[in-house]
Order: sequence, then C-alpha cells, then structure tokens
Amino acid sequence: MLDDNRILLMGFHPEDGRVIIARNNPDNARYVVVIVPGIGSGLHLMDELMGQAEDLFRRLAVDPDDDDISVVLWADYVAPQTAAEARDPAFAAQVTSRFASFLAALPVTAEHGRYQKAARVVVIARGYGGLVAGFTGRDHGLTADALVLLGCPAAGVETAAALRTAGPVYATSAEVGSDGTPAGVHGPRPDSPEFGATLLRSGPLSFQRDPFVRYHPSLRPIIFGDA
Repeated sequence: MLDDNRILLMGFHPEDGRVIIARNNPDNARYVVVIVPGIGSGLHLMDELMGQAEDLFRRLAVDPDDDDISVVLWADYVAPQTAAEARDPAFAAQVTSRFASFLAALPVTAEHGRYQKAARVVVIARGYGGLVAGFTGRDHGLTADALVLLGCPAAGVETAAALRTAGPVYATSAEVGSDGTPAGVHGPRPDSPEFGATLLRSGPLSFQRDPFVRYHPSLRPIIFGDA
C-alpha cells in the first residue's frame, strides 16, 4: 500500500494522460531511480505502475521510511497503447527534449535539497520506454549515472556507445519482462553482443509478474553504485 504522504506529484497533464510521480522527493535523496514505462502506460494504469515502483522501492530501502531513495515514474509522454502502435517511433521521438530536460534538472534542483548535491541517478526504461531513452541519449545525451534497458527489443541506436550517457549501459533479455514492442523494427536488440551493453540476469521466478522486482538482485548494485 502506498503512503500518500511520501508521494510527490511532479507533473500532471490530464488532457493527454501524462504524469510524473515520485516515491519520496528526489531532491532529498541520495539515490534516484527513474522508470520510463512502455506500451499502455498512462493515467489509466497509474495504480499498477506505481505499485510496481513501490515494490521496487521497498526491496531497495532499509525500511518504509527510508527517504535516501526516490523512485520516479516518468510517464510524461503519450505512449503507444498496442504493439501495432509501438511500430511507430514518433511516440518516442517527439518527447526527447522533455525527457532530457527532466534528467538535466535533477542535479540542479538537488543542490537546494537535503544533501545539497546531486544524487546518483539510474534510468530504467522498459519495453518501448527504451526507445524514449535511446532517442533522448542519441539526440541530447542522457544525464544519468547508468541506464538499464529492461525487456527492450531495441533502443533506436546501433550500439550502446551511441546512447551518449556518461555511465554504463545495461540490458536484460528482450523476451523477459517485455511490454510487447515488436522486435526488429527500431534497431538491434540491446541484449545482443554486438550492441555492447552489459547483460543482466533475472531473479527468482516468483517475481515474474513484476519486471522491475524480477531483476532486483541485478539492479541493486547498479542503483547503489556497487556494480
């Protein structure tokens, strides 16, 4: 169950279903996880998406009151709602400036937060969300300490180096935790050796229904900078 006192609404556009919600204030955190959802995301799935974000937070945090960790759901784009729509790169291409600006602002606003310095930021992009992160990195650079492409069949670039992020790039299997984005449409698979990302393995089968928690054992050292 979510603690409403620790939920921060960072952006809300009901006219087209865009929203940014954070579990704990990222300005006051030492570690920030930014989740970019894929197919089907929007206001109609907020309970499910925030439930996944909360589950990941609780597996990372020392206790439910741990505000050193912030998990941000960045659903500030009109996502494709079907696999057929996900063949269109325009859903991702038209929001690169918005996502780049959001990431670039995190260390700036954190200077006025509790620690008065930027947190470690890890972006986890799932399925079609990987295309959002990929196009953003390609066109503007990605202000993040690490990028995880979770269940992404493509990131819109040929290699991890083209993502222009200062930190390492990780990828999970394109089949496990995928959102249904068609393969072979937007470029090579990030989990292929040629792409150049570090491959992550999933955790116990009991976490199969939650893609973020399923990879939690692999994500933990990345998020805390121990990888």
